[in-house]
Amino acid sequence: MRNLVVGVDGAPASRHALDWAVAAVGPDGALHLVAASEPASGFVAGEPPERVGAALRRAVTALAAEAVGDRVATVTVTASAACAADALGAAAQDHAADAIVVGAHVAPRAAPRRIGATIRHLLDTLATPLVVVPSGPVGALDAGGPVIVGVGHGDATHAAVRWAARLAAERELAIGLVRATGEQPVFDVDGLLNLLAYYIDPAQRAVWTREDLAMFAAEAQAVTDPEIAIGTTAVPGRPAHRLVDASATATLLVIGRHRSMLTGDAQTTRSLRHALTHARCPVVVIPADGADGRGGTPATEG
Repeated sequence: MRNLVVGVDGAPASRHALDWAVAAVGPDGALHLVAASEPASGFVAGEPPERVGAALRRAVTALAAEAVGDRVATVTVTASAACAADALGAAAQDHAADAIVVGAHVAPRAAPRRIGATIRHLLDTLATPLVVVPSGPVGALDAGGPVIVGVGHGDATHAAVRWAARLAAERELAIGLVRATGEQPVFDVDGLLNLLAYYIDPAQRAVWTREDLAMFAAEAQAVTDPEIAIGTTAVPGRPAHRLVDASATATLLVIGRHRSMLTGDAQTTRSLRHALTHARCPVVVIPADGADGRGGTPATEG
């Protein structure tokens, strides 16, 4: 988390995300600010089409000078005519970014709360960890709260646990592995294993839950040096609500981006949608693929 791509569009939510990213990368880090003309950016409202590109670059350059200044070692600016999600994905690849950071454009009391089109598009094509920063007050990455990981089944959970463990070791933070035990038999949450476990004796499901948490805790320790503090919790209730509850005291909430066991398609699960629109700390979504490559591991050096 020392090399971040940040989406900016002139809205308060994106400025909030940028402020968080500045603090996250620190004085030796790198920020890459990306603004796109599609969807329409608040930076260039009223500009004639032939001047949009130049106006967009001027606006983002001015934002970089104001919001970042000399607090970060490297700052780049990209003004793109592509859609925002494509521009962010391309920038993340070009700069070998540790993550993409965007603001959650969600009204605090809007009901129902929905993730925006840019975040949906990013989730559909996710190859780099995605950080969604809520609009309300959030603590800095080094504020000292734990990194909470939502534990389910499958490769995405393994990738999320490893990513969170490495970040926690780098920033000297604790991690908490949270497993909600009130899952309904829903296909899009954890796939076939979850569906089968729902219909088996509850006592056996409890044993599996403890074993799963112990396995993931061991996996987290195995990828870190020195050892980190790890807590495990099994809580009754649906994951969508229990993860949001855990976010109240967390530095980050980390969730794996699951894929369907049957079709291989990425699934925006109910828990993930709810976390992205209700969490009280930044939410990091980790892709299952490439979990140990550039896209799935936070940088260990500045």
